[in-house]
Amino acid sequence: MQELLFVYKNGEAVALRPKPFCFELAMEGYIADNPQILSNYQLDLTNPEVKALELPLDSKHRIDIMMQYANDTSAIIELKNIVVDNGAHQQLLNYLQIKRQKMAKEYGEDADKLQLIGILLGPAFDDQVIKQIEHSTRKQDLIYGVELQRYFDNGNWYVFAKWYVPCRIMNERKDYTKYILNDKTNLQLGKGRLVYEVVKDYLDKNPGIGFAKLRRGFPDSLRNRKSSRAKHHVVEMESNVLPDDRFTRYFKEPLMCADGAFVVSSQWGIGNIKPFIEYAKKMGYKIEEVTNH
Repeated sequence: MQELLFVYKNGEAVALRPKPFCFELAMEGYIADNPQILSNYQLDLTNPEVKALELPLDSKHRIDIMMQYANDTSAIIELKNIVVDNGAHQQLLNYLQIKRQKMAKEYGEDADKLQLIGILLGPAFDDQVIKQIEHSTRKQDLIYGVELQRYFDNGNWYVFAKWYVPCRIMNERKDYTKYILNDKTNLQLGKGRLVYEVVKDYLDKNPGIGFAKLRRGFPDSLRNRKSSRAKHHVVEMESNVLPDDRFTRYFKEPLMCADGAFVVSSQWGIGNIKPFIEYAKKMGYKIEEVTNH
């Protein structure tokens, strides 16, 4: 049953009218037009991009939506316009297993490095499914739940997404680590800013460097997990960046190389920062972790 939702107008609480999606295709169309509704910054799931709709998985199964996030995580979205039950949960588990098998054939041993998740999406969830999601101990191909509710009032639509997440994942995501670069103890850096400062220092130490050499110094492989996504650059010429990506995927402060202005990716989290830190240390940078509680 959809919860009542109120907004305040002229000092009075006005109840919004529930307007659930009547068909799964209507829900699918809404997600296709508004993928950002499935963003979750706590989980490092940002800038979602729909890669395919009604994608055949094999001769018997079809994926409702295939999505990819900025951290190169792929997501299988399973839609239901009724209460999400155990059958839907098991269906998505099967889809993840089939997809993982196909990835193993395509990428070999590297398939285990690719991030794949499942998202169950519907207007309400069976209590047993919520428990299965929140108490899951799976280390690979995790399933999240998203309760999507829609309301209408006086010409305005309101859509809200409530997430159900494995408890252990939320505990792992509470990462308050900061970093000190080259003994500058007065400056504690977040993950993205650490990358920016390393690139900036490298640029200062190599005046007149061209972009091709700069990219060899910070190769795309530091962020690329062998996905087909084209937006996994560590550094990119500002002129090559799409307007929609300029301030969502890169730091707003550009840097200058011999070829002109370039920008540094801001898409760093606990899932991809370690390889960069290891690489920077091999380059001679001293990086110290500072854990703040």
